[in-house]
Amino acid sequence: MKHRFFCEVDPFCRSILRRHWPGIPIYEDVRELRGADLPPVDVLCGGFPCQDVSLAGKRKGIAKGTRSGLWHEYARLIEEIRPGYVIIENVPGLLAAGVEAVLQDLAAVGYDAEWEVLPAAAVGAPHRRERVFLVAYPNGHKRDPEHGVLSSLAGSLGEGDQPWRVAPWLGVRIDRARRASIREAYGGCVLRRVDDGRPARLDGPAGVRPLPRELVPVWVRRLKALGNAITPQQAYAVAACIMRAEGLPVRERPDR
Repeated sequence: MKHRFFCEVDPFCRSILRRHWPGIPIYEDVRELRGADLPPVDVLCGGFPCQDVSLAGKRKGIAKGTRSGLWHEYARLIEEIRPGYVIIENVPGLLAAGVEAVLQDLAAVGYDAEWEVLPAAAVGAPHRRERVFLVAYPNGHKRDPEHGVLSSLAGSLGEGDQPWRVAPWLGVRIDRARRASIREAYGGCVLRRVDDGRPARLDGPAGVRPLPRELVPVWVRRLKALGNAITPQQAYAVAACIMRAEGLPVRERPDR
């Protein structure tokens, strides 16, 4: 799959996209996008704000006027572009606060859909981070009624217990690199900082040191971007299902 365009409102996230995909058009506001102005695509992929469907939010749903209500702009683009496939990503809370409206909107423009909840831990990450992925396609799309697009999802997950090294910028000070696996992710992975094999002290030089003032804004933007992102291997697993459904070759799953 090749990217044709992006739509991202956050300046910091746009800078990341430009770095990794130079030359690909990036639009800033989905409300101003029009299908007639965009290149044709086979797969339209995206998410919408989760604040109003998340279990940690106020559960207002996806009514227009809410942050999660940007879904309606996405639905408009689906109708205008009419891609062969649509991938919709959000938090699992969508299944309890809004999925009916999403399915109704898709049906209104002639699309059927199926969905699965896929945790990051299932693709080797050391944390759970569940996300729901809906895959929609035009009504009448020829396929085996007993096996949907996502029926091959298990084949995209790999071993699922691949060990990951904890990123050094997390500030965990240990003599040997800590390795985490899916078992620890589901059971709750607790990391303790130690110096020379002894428990860390909370006073003196061994105490918590703040980031330099000039690094705080960058750190905050990075954490926000990571919070709004997903593990790439989750997206790969869903994309691989579509490739298999179309009889196309699937590249080997990336390890990192």
